[in-house]
Amino acid sequence: MLKKIYLILSIAILSGTTTIGQPLQLSNNSTISLLTCGAGNEYYLSFGHSAIRVCDTSQNIDFVFNYGVFDFNTPNLYLKFALGNLDYMLDVQSYNNFILSYQYEGRWVAEQKLNLTFEERNKLFNLLRENYKKENRYYKYDFFRDNCATRARDIIEKSLNRDFYINNGVNTDNTYRNLINQTFREIIYPYTNERLMWWQFGVDALLGMRCDRPVSVAECMFIPFYLQEHLNTINLCESSTLILDETKTDNPKSISPIVVFWILCFITCILTYISSTKKIKIKWFDIPLFSLVGIIGLVVAMMWAFSSHWCVKENLNILWANPIFLLLIFCPKRANKYIIYTLLTCLFLALLNIIIDIQHYNSAVLPIVISLIIRLSHLLYNERRIKRAA
Repeated sequence: MLKKIYLILSIAILSGTTTIGQPLQLSNNSTISLLTCGAGNEYYLSFGHSAIRVCDTSQNIDFVFNYGVFDFNTPNLYLKFALGNLDYMLDVQSYNNFILSYQYEGRWVAEQKLNLTFEERNKLFNLLRENYKKENRYYKYDFFRDNCATRARDIIEKSLNRDFYINNGVNTDNTYRNLINQTFREIIYPYTNERLMWWQFGVDALLGMRCDRPVSVAECMFIPFYLQEHLNTINLCESSTLILDETKTDNPKSISPIVVFWILCFITCILTYISSTKKIKIKWFDIPLFSLVGIIGLVVAMMWAFSSHWCVKENLNILWANPIFLLLIFCPKRANKYIIYTLLTCLFLALLNIIIDIQHYNSAVLPIVISLIIRLSHLLYNERRIKRAA
């Protein structure tokens, strides 16, 4: 793993030294291509990648303009990414170095040569050069609205002397007809398969209801593969070539969180029955359960309140992943009744949301909600029983 990191960093350092000097204009022999890269094994690599290749062999030009680069040495890197404050940038790499990194990772790379006029090629090249200026190259990454694919989409569209969309954005192609009625969340699901189901659960917990509205043709191109398909659909692709075959080995399949949490629900029922009939407390079970849910809720609340990511706002997961669960553990007993009533109200609202689907919940949420309702109801029942006995 370390060897891989060193290699990628070395390539990044080498590519960072690439400079774009003269000429200001491409020759008639030049070509500009969209490079689409296959998924990697990590979650953040599972949606592929887009970059733009500019090749003019008569002038010794073969550069890749890559919008998906950030500085590994950024202080508080992960915190800045979570809060939406991490600067991504347009980097320029030699084509050979770009391909080398994907070859090492075993990911496929396809090239689509764009069917551009001489004027459009030069316009696109100069727009890329303008973007690469130090004052223009940095941007705030947004997975759904501003990433490597949307940047490539926008700059290609800007360079054209024609409409980038068909029928003013209403595309008759079957792929897009199916996508029109899908949401952002539904579009990303196929890329989080059985090997990434826990990642899918975690991401679903962080995404808010904004991700559950239907997307437009333009918006679906935040996925590089849909941008690739769109170029074929509008006949902007002159030719398409698979440069690298996929050679990576897939991650092993993991047990589904749905299975795990239904097992948890079954265990909760059994333990609650034993606790009720034997009149014993099972704090050893409640404390880790409530702590885990409360911590998830705390993360959801903090992302909603402090992150600038558009997709984590208005998140109804706060109804079941509720930071108030932490109060249930640390507050004095006399306050527990009011906390339990509040939490039960939120959980029943979460059940209502599962039924009417205002915001789509991950399928593993239902057994969690049922488990929490069972435990809270039992605690409330015990409190009343103790009060009656007194």
